[in-house]
Amino acid sequence: MNCKKRLTILVTTVDVVGRINACTGVTGGLLKRGHRVVFLTEESFQGRLSALGFEEYVYRMEMDGGTAPAATTTNKTLQSQSESKQQQKDCSKNAVAKPGEKVASGMFINRIIGPYHPKEKFQNLLNLFVLSASAGRRIVKSNHYIKEAIEAVKPDLIWVDNTYLAPAIFYSGIPYLNNISTTPLYCVFDETLTVPPGGSGYPANGDKSDWASFNEVRREFFYSSTFNNYLEEMGYQRYPADIRTPETNCLLTVYGWPKELSFPLIEQKDKWFNLESFNKNESQEVVNLSDIAGEQFAREETLDGTWSGRLIFLSMGTMASTDLTLMKRLIEVFSRTPHKYIVSKGPRHEEITLPRNMWGQRYVPQTRILPLVHLVICHGGNNTVCEAFAQGKPMIVGPIFADQYDNAQRIEETGFGRRFDPYSFEDSQLTEAVEELLADGELQQRLAVASQRIRSTKKHEELYELIENLMLKAEGEKEK
Repeated sequence: MNCKKRLTILVTTVDVVGRINACTGVTGGLLKRGHRVVFLTEESFQGRLSALGFEEYVYRMEMDGGTAPAATTTNKTLQSQSESKQQQKDCSKNAVAKPGEKVASGMFINRIIGPYHPKEKFQNLLNLFVLSASAGRRIVKSNHYIKEAIEAVKPDLIWVDNTYLAPAIFYSGIPYLNNISTTPLYCVFDETLTVPPGGSGYPANGDKSDWASFNEVRREFFYSSTFNNYLEEMGYQRYPADIRTPETNCLLTVYGWPKELSFPLIEQKDKWFNLESFNKNESQEVVNLSDIAGEQFAREETLDGTWSGRLIFLSMGTMASTDLTLMKRLIEVFSRTPHKYIVSKGPRHEEITLPRNMWGQRYVPQTRILPLVHLVICHGGNNTVCEAFAQGKPMIVGPIFADQYDNAQRIEETGFGRRFDPYSFEDSQLTEAVEELLADGELQQRLAVASQRIRSTKKHEELYELIENLMLKAEGEKEK
């Protein structure tokens, strides 16, 4: 370790599985290098971080769903409004008991998970997490717990994975690192229209008038008078230009996105560091499928002699998997194919029954399953996309909200997989895409090259060295 002292690092993140997994994937290496890493974690996740060797500073945050904004369905849908309302009720009923459903409940109620246009969903995300009275209450409560944690932990560095910067962090004067666990495109506001707006899923060669229109909604995501009003109410000064994430004291911005999907605008940004994948399983460690799924599924079951020999991973993420209408439809479609599937069933796993050619659990060891499969079908969450890329797996992506649209579109237009609408697809669209991708030898070669690069580079070690050197430099400047 190059530092003069052991660093104490406080990690603050959104309390959802994907965000936490990204942060543990990158900060675990700092833990191994002798640094102290403390996660500020909501009580529903208590014990999950300590099991990995991290310290936990536990708090309790009540999930307030907020007020559902008026909206109109703009996509063709196979889910009725009555079904959508029932999903909201079911998710709300189970939200307190099952981590991951707290946020999902608000997503259903506020028309973010469901058959709505990406622009509408982005506006609803903004309403839920920035503009509503409930958002203000959550921001105030969150800042209180962050301030408490800073005082108790006394960190040298704060590791921030969020969509805004809490004033308790900004005004502490402590160096912080900005961790982007979504696609980096989602965290860029480009008024020059060099790249499509994050969260839109618009093609790179698309109509820029559409981009400009989407950016009108995105502006308050980055420059928010409402958010800065909350700061004043808490007794803080407003951020410069009403920005939500000022860069003063920002040590570095870290993100993970395969270079094949990225844009020059992002790769060339100053003080941004691309890991390509937070969790890349460079040694390609795998689970024993017979141990976790059973001998019959893993080897003996031949599906009456029809099994293709191909294994496929199906995961719609923690939040989208709570949409049982969607999950059951996907399972029914793939039950008629000659392939076997490993299914990440999500928080409502007890309500999902799998057919003969599938095995699954609430959560599965994703990084150690990916080397075993031939294809990934997913929602486009950034962890899943990057981890699948690191293992060289083609993807079929059905985005649900936010940066998932960006991943789905980039995978389609760069030729590394297919995109589909999870609420209006035809059965044949999916089954034909499966067969075509499984048979595409050229694509498999391209992915193998990308996989070899991602797994063989020492990006994580380079990042740790960089952080230690930057902190050493900051300490020296402070002593002058």
